[in-house]
Amino acid sequence: MCSQPGARCIPKAIALLLALIAAVALFPSLGNAQRAAKKLSKQDVIDLLTGDVPSDQVAQEARKSGISFQVTASVAKEIHDAGGSDDLIRTLRTLAASAPAAPQTNLPAVHSSSPPVLVIESKPGRSQVYVDDEPVGSTSQQGRLKLTQLPPGDHRVRISLSGYEDREENVTLIAGQTATVDAPLSRVAAQEVTPPAPSPQPEEPSTPSTGQPGFLGVMAMQPQPSGARGVVISGASPGSPAEQAGLKAYDTILAINGRRVTTLQNIHDALLGHQVGESVQVTWYNGSRNITQPVQLVVAPQQSEITPQPPPSPSPSPGNFPHTGVVTFMVGHDHQQNAQNYCIGIMTIGNGMIYYKGVRGNGPVHNYEIPLDTIKEARRNTLYLVAIGGFHIKLKKGSNYNFVVLNQQNQYQPPDAILAAIDNAMGR
Repeated sequence: MCSQPGARCIPKAIALLLALIAAVALFPSLGNAQRAAKKLSKQDVIDLLTGDVPSDQVAQEARKSGISFQVTASVAKEIHDAGGSDDLIRTLRTLAASAPAAPQTNLPAVHSSSPPVLVIESKPGRSQVYVDDEPVGSTSQQGRLKLTQLPPGDHRVRISLSGYEDREENVTLIAGQTATVDAPLSRVAAQEVTPPAPSPQPEEPSTPSTGQPGFLGVMAMQPQPSGARGVVISGASPGSPAEQAGLKAYDTILAINGRRVTTLQNIHDALLGHQVGESVQVTWYNGSRNITQPVQLVVAPQQSEITPQPPPSPSPSPGNFPHTGVVTFMVGHDHQQNAQNYCIGIMTIGNGMIYYKGVRGNGPVHNYEIPLDTIKEARRNTLYLVAIGGFHIKLKKGSNYNFVVLNQQNQYQPPDAILAAIDNAMGR
């Protein structure tokens, strides 16, 4: 029936039929639109294959709906392992190649595989920076250092400068991200070091003069290291005046009674005319400072005053060192300049100590006496000087020394033997 008189009305049954026909006609297009909006993902393809859908039917569905992934070698293997045929993989690659490019955005891409960046901000400038106890560089004059070669993970950063307290910070580096360590240094109170005054020379010798030539008791290294400032000794005779005065192997005698000595003959000449019981002023360099001290001569044994001695024994081969006693190695001490500034000397391990006596180099020549109980660790480097077998000795108070082992041809050697000797001396 019609609600308005005189209007042409469609019977209710006919209207319902027309609506049904329209809906049926519209459903296919709606289905196509939904299918076009939902492209197959890689997991969709794998789920179809593992659900026993044949590869050709999966390919047909992919052609209808499209795919939302790229077919890399690893993806192709996953699909193949799920039961996909070679024809299916070729079809998917063709569809991926013909897919329109993803719209560009203004957001910067973040590559999680890119290395992390560590920025050090510390004042004053020219400070030495260590990461995990290995030197990695110095800050600029403005106090900044940027590092891009560190692996992701937790690291300990230490900034050090003479006259300032060391500063340590822990930092976690994440791939693709930049971390900043702001660590200004605090100055320490300067301490004036006054060398001990030499003992006054006695007016009269404690032992009456006998008219016999006096004996000092030093043994000169033979041959002498090139570049030495005086006469390098290989040791002092047991119980001799030189040993009692504190002269040790690799010390350098500079003068006797103010007379400079540079050769073995100079020492012999300087001692001529000095008899048993007389004291002579001996000046020597122990690797860190000059010492002048009166030494009283004694009766000479039945040998010449200066006995040439062979150089210290070469570095032992890996695994070939005694379990007790003293061992020596030839090493290079790096001055934190990536092996561009260094000194070369002898490292002696034993008797509760590590002695390093530098004898030559292209920079300052250093000397260290390190008690074994002050050492925190001695191990191979993992970043610094790795290619030439660098190792470091770190003290419990934070000092860090870097060395490399050398043979007599100045060729780099693996540090295994010297590290094992240190561990053995420390009872590890």
